Amino acid sequence: MRTTMKIGLVRHFEVTLGIPNRQWMTPEQIAQWLADYDGAEIRLGSVDLGDVRWTRCISSDSPRALKTAQAIYPGPIVSTPMLREPALKPIARANIRMPFPFWKMMLRIAWATSHRSQRDAKTAFLNNVKTFANEVLPNSGENTLVVGHAGFMIFLRKELLRQGFKGPKFTVPENGKLYLFEKP
Repeated sequence: MRTTMKIGLVRHFEVTLGIPNRQWMTPEQIAQWLADYDGAEIRLGSVDLGDVRWTRCISSDSPRALKTAQAIYPGPIVSTPMLREPALKPIARANIRMPFPFWKMMLRIAWATSHRSQRDAKTAFLNNVKTFANEVLPNSGENTLVVGHAGFMIFLRKELLRQGFKGPKFTVPENGKLYLFEKP
């Protein structure tokens, strides 16, 4: 009898740090906010893991992802920096002030266009996604729960589909929700 391999993707629980309330921010202030976000607490919740017998859990080593994994998975958890979001770099060195939404948009454009400020981080991130999808996940054949971040999940989903997994579509995955991928 053939078994179906299952991969469950879960984005960490919601972070308590809100959007900056400062109207105009410098590149240094944006970098500080990103660092604060990385260390912020989360709002613990619950995740419906379905009727799947999860035999392995791999989590990003970031505190928010690891705390989420510990809250939803009762067994041992393997944590790895491979699942982290890319380390975005400031796109301007000058003391320019812009509203937070504009900085956010500029960082996304810089990432999408492989701007020199983001190129190394993007290359390393995409290599991590491919290595994880092609070398770490398939080697066990186990039903594996993966707890990580939105960006990583978006790119990992594409790799899983390339490998023949079937699973849901999502643009930005919700915090604390299971996205189940299966491969016969």
